[in-house]
Amino acid sequence: MSERTKVKRLGPVEILVVVFVFLLLIAVIIGGSRGSRVDARRVECQKNLSVIAKAMQLYANDYDGAFPRAGGRDCMWDRDIPNWTAPNRFAAYGMAANGEGARASISSCFYLLVKYAELLPRTFVCPGDVGTTEFKLADVDAGDRKLIDLWDFGPDAYRHCSYAYQMPFSWFALTTSSEPAMAVAADRNPWMDSPASKAKDMMSLFIPDASRDLVKVGNAIAHEEEGQNVLFVDGHVRFEDKSFCGVDDDNIYTYWDGGDIRRGARPFLGGNCMVGDERDSLLVHDPQVSRVTVTTKRPKSLRSTDLTETSVVATLDCPLPAHKNVIWCSTFQMAWDKLKNDVIGESLDVRDAEEVASRLNAGQFDHRNLEDKSFYATAGVVGEEIVDQIQKEMADRFPSEPVPVFDEFESVPLELRDGILVAYSYLNVDVDFKHPFYTNERAFEFRDSRGIPTSITSFRERAGSDSSRLVREQVDVLYYRDTDRAGAVDFVVDLSKQTDPHQVVLARMRRNGTFGQSVAAVEEKISEFEVDPDYGILRNLRSIDRLIVPDVLYKLTHHFTDLEGKRLRNRKWFDYKIFYAMQKIDFGLSRTGVMLKSEARIGVAPPLAMDRRQIIEPRHFYFNSPFLIYVKKRGDEYSPFFVMWVDNAELMQEFSSSTGQ
Repeated sequence: MSERTKVKRLGPVEILVVVFVFLLLIAVIIGGSRGSRVDARRVECQKNLSVIAKAMQLYANDYDGAFPRAGGRDCMWDRDIPNWTAPNRFAAYGMAANGEGARASISSCFYLLVKYAELLPRTFVCPGDVGTTEFKLADVDAGDRKLIDLWDFGPDAYRHCSYAYQMPFSWFALTTSSEPAMAVAADRNPWMDSPASKAKDMMSLFIPDASRDLVKVGNAIAHEEEGQNVLFVDGHVRFEDKSFCGVDDDNIYTYWDGGDIRRGARPFLGGNCMVGDERDSLLVHDPQVSRVTVTTKRPKSLRSTDLTETSVVATLDCPLPAHKNVIWCSTFQMAWDKLKNDVIGESLDVRDAEEVASRLNAGQFDHRNLEDKSFYATAGVVGEEIVDQIQKEMADRFPSEPVPVFDEFESVPLELRDGILVAYSYLNVDVDFKHPFYTNERAFEFRDSRGIPTSITSFRERAGSDSSRLVREQVDVLYYRDTDRAGAVDFVVDLSKQTDPHQVVLARMRRNGTFGQSVAAVEEKISEFEVDPDYGILRNLRSIDRLIVPDVLYKLTHHFTDLEGKRLRNRKWFDYKIFYAMQKIDFGLSRTGVMLKSEARIGVAPPLAMDRRQIIEPRHFYFNSPFLIYVKKRGDEYSPFFVMWVDNAELMQEFSSSTGQ
């Protein structure tokens, strides 16, 4: 007989041990596989950025060291460009012939490398960036156009570009000459919406030099929050395990708002997305869904005849009309002075315009009120090549600005053009606040002199952080007094006492008869305030005080019709006609500072030319009713070169908001 083989059965304990070992082996295998995939995605992403780095260098070699930047010189960041299949760049970015008014996206900046450096669209897709796919012509309606004919990655470009880019639409756009350690591109910004996820909302948990888990909060999502691939200006790519990898340990994903620690504030489309300084890395991408944003209208190029509530005056002693914005800029006076002194040789005697001519003759503007490099003024005769002189000297002094073209001469018969007298002046001043203010994300109500309210965009200080302290400390309160009017307060502030050589002064006060009287009244109030026994305290914008200032933004062309068509009675120039008296004013008051560009032209044709047409209580520095703005060189001895009375909201930016779903 054969014996049965006896088999020992496994008990419950042994079975559990076997199952545990089996599961452990599976976990190790899966974990290793997952880790391999993560590493592979990271390496593929690094390769992409290395290829992009080489293409950027080639691009920069052709564009004077500039990295790709879509749109014109005043381009604004938008999520989409106006026309990605346009036949030319003007239509693609919605740009005027003079380069103004453009809107461009971050992805359209990257697409310039497809268009001009022959990169393939798949280069811009990180395999770890969920929801982002390669852009393919076959998937869109682009007609017979090729990749090099387009201007962006299709109608949903944000779905086809995985990388964030150093904010190119700012004063500090990077070039090959920038500091080599500046970050120029990286994986998507975790604080902004993307196809992979909604923007993180845990900024308060993001603490430098804290535990690894808290540091990971600030890392990109594409690589499991372990870090991000970063491309630097010198062309090298490195995987950084924390987002504090810029110059001075700067956070590459946040806007530096002036604090001692360059931790910064979260960016979003339409909000605080201006680069703080030349060492501030701010890498952003076009969001899939915008957060609640403040929409700021771009200034439109307007003629003064299109405006019903705004006037332009020729001199500081012209009466200020009631219930209107009033603007004066020195450029027209400067052109008039040149015509009077360098060509006519005496005061201009203008028939049927005696009053305004008399004011201009007496209103000589002292050029010492301006920095030499900020202006240009001249006058002469066309036959003596004054136009060639203006164009050459303007190109030398302001190489980034368009050379002036004098199309207005076409209204004068050809045989008379050599005798035309031309006066021309130009002014270009930028006053950058050392510490940009904060965008006011709520509508601000401005009441005009008639009491009519308008909801507008504005900027403000903010309490509670080191960076906001720096913003407040730059403000100099030049005057503050309760008035005899119920609930009314008059005040004057210098928005940034650290600007040099220029000063931006805002004064909320009653309207005076002329700008000359207005400025004199403000200067008198400032002197009066300096002897206040509490001046040392009251001159500071304290943490309990509040300041809100409207955005004022316009591009305006004005013709002095009271001069155009009028004839001279000066002996040598008798019966010469002023056929052209024009001034352009491009002005912006915003959270970052003041921008002013102005041009004036006067054309005088020979006879027979054709006609042409307190201490304890918080103070509220809310510029929510009519106020005065003037810009001047810093110092009591200087006079303003720009003055504006803001009476109503016609030149402000209407507030609107949209919430992404």
